[in-house]
Amino acid sequence: MAKKPLKLLLLFDIGEKPPENQDFTEIFKHDDWKPEVLLVRALKNLGHDVKPFGLFDDIRPLIDEVTRDRPDLVFNQCEAFRGGRQHEPNAASLLELLDLKYTGASAHALQICKDKSLTKKILSFHRIRVPRFVVSKKARPLRKLPGFAFPAFTKPLKLEASEGIAQMSFADNEKDALDRVRFIHESLGTDAIVEEYIEGRELYVGVLGNERLKILPTRELFFAQVPDGEPKFATFKAKWDDNYRKKWGIKGGAAKPIAPKAEKHLADVSRKIYQLFQVRGFARIDFRLTPADEIVFLEANPNPSLAKDDDFALAAEKAGITYEQLLEQIIALAT
Repeated sequence: MAKKPLKLLLLFDIGEKPPENQDFTEIFKHDDWKPEVLLVRALKNLGHDVKPFGLFDDIRPLIDEVTRDRPDLVFNQCEAFRGGRQHEPNAASLLELLDLKYTGASAHALQICKDKSLTKKILSFHRIRVPRFVVSKKARPLRKLPGFAFPAFTKPLKLEASEGIAQMSFADNEKDALDRVRFIHESLGTDAIVEEYIEGRELYVGVLGNERLKILPTRELFFAQVPDGEPKFATFKAKWDDNYRKKWGIKGGAAKPIAPKAEKHLADVSRKIYQLFQVRGFARIDFRLTPADEIVFLEANPNPSLAKDDDFALAAEKAGITYEQLLEQIIALAT
């Protein structure tokens, strides 16, 4: 049981108009909503009064809800508005304007981490290795990539969850890279970033805390059936298509052994990145570990998925933190 039961509003985004009176009883019976069901159950097991609230395309119902029945805390799981993930920081900003205490990263930190070029510029200044990169603006597309070292990896500048990432994202020449840039501009309507492709292991480091940070055991993305010599990276299908994942043996798990010096450096760099981006609460930071044991930053993900069977919760479990204990710590870190 929780030390102090709280009135929690569990805020999450939804891809259509939410049910009348925000009653998710029927919707939560579908398997797709299992992560939310388990989250609600765990929060209730901790003794909290939990009300799920879905946000789609209108902020007024949320304002009305918190005005009529103000929660002690908003458990923020909202990643989009009108289906657009670019609005994730705006949802946090709204909670700040309403003077509501909420879990996870601030709007400021979310905005920083969404811009894949900005994060790399900040870290380059602080001598943390990042892939060499160039940005192609939709309004002024790149026509050439002079002096760029291939192979390259092209993706949307500010989208998440591997959206816009496919096998064609990898290119070993200028023409293919620019073709992918054009596709991102025309099909996704967004800016693109072309990065140096980093060969190596894909590692995920969970960080928990505000001032005092806890580094969780490293997770790794494995590509068991992808032939040696082929590029290995998480496409949209690799992340969300179960049949595709099974075919290519793509799955996450506890990281295989890492050289002690590299492991310490990985933890130190993760702490520094978390602090530089002014993250609070919890985050997952993604790296590549090269065959020479060099650590290369890829992305920072504040407020990563809290699904019980996803990387962050599994890393916490490996550290001896149960799912309910993890949620209670996230609540305690809320500001």
